[in-house]
Amino acid sequence: MTKTKALMSMTALMAGTALLLGSGVAEAKTVTVATILNANDVSTQAMEKWGELLSAKTDGRLELNVMPGGTLGGTRELIQQLSSGEIDVNLSSPVVLQYAAPQYQCLEAEYVYRDEDHGFAVWRGSVGQEASQAMKASYNIEIAGVGRRGSRNVTANKRIEVPSDLAGLKFRVTNDLRAQVFAKYGAQPAPLPLSELYGALRQGVFDAEENPLSTIYSSRFHEVQDYISLTNHVWTYNLTFVNSDFYAGLGEDREAFDATLQEAMDWLYGAVEEENASIRKAIEESGEAEFVQPDIAAFREAARPILDEYAAKNCKPGILDEVEAVRADAK
Repeated sequence: MTKTKALMSMTALMAGTALLLGSGVAEAKTVTVATILNANDVSTQAMEKWGELLSAKTDGRLELNVMPGGTLGGTRELIQQLSSGEIDVNLSSPVVLQYAAPQYQCLEAEYVYRDEDHGFAVWRGSVGQEASQAMKASYNIEIAGVGRRGSRNVTANKRIEVPSDLAGLKFRVTNDLRAQVFAKYGAQPAPLPLSELYGALRQGVFDAEENPLSTIYSSRFHEVQDYISLTNHVWTYNLTFVNSDFYAGLGEDREAFDATLQEAMDWLYGAVEEENASIRKAIEESGEAEFVQPDIAAFREAARPILDEYAAKNCKPGILDEVEAVRADAK
């Protein structure tokens, strides 16, 4: 090849590279999504699905990098990283509000909602928007999406049908309000890391615990507990938190970001339903644990005075009245 032809070829290559850069191919942005949930959790799978939808919708301008299993830290660490902009998105439960907007922590309390749909209406309505704005003002983070997670239920080695059935049981809990509620039921609540709970239940160090059905199954608590009481004492949700600066900087891609996230949350709604049905069937067929339908009204009635007192001391004034006033007409 002559020097002239070589120069022409190099010029063409440089021109092609410039064209690619100008087309936006090299401007693709990687969006880091972190969560403490495991990779096989259906909620994490929803994030992966979102990534596929978002990449297609933006022609590759936005690509999600999902970091599951607490790879980057626990709940509090991830919120700090989200606030500082070290990560862009965090998938978590409303437990985040204990740190980022404690005046709204009662939005994940025992029997604060009439049912799951009521909770959806609260989180997707003005109360949820207020909580989001409070976090934005204090921590530079906000809520971009609300998805299904399910309810928390009680497991034990005896049938739990009414609150008094918990009397005297050493009971594992995860926060102070929950400890107060289950103490009211007559249990002896105490904290314990989730990683140690299976062994503690098997050895009889703890008699009972509470968790979503997916956690009960994945942690194999049904192997060391005879009964699963469907108390539905907490309806919890998957919240997609975003860094506010990142969110505002999406520009024209903000619409695609929001639309594809909602598509993923819609997919998750059905996926949780299917997963819970599959888990219940598997447990029933194994014969390792029996499902119990308790007197939910009795549990609710006993918990309410504790919730009222806790909210008066720790939450936004009047928040329980605001929640009660919300119509449960949205999913």
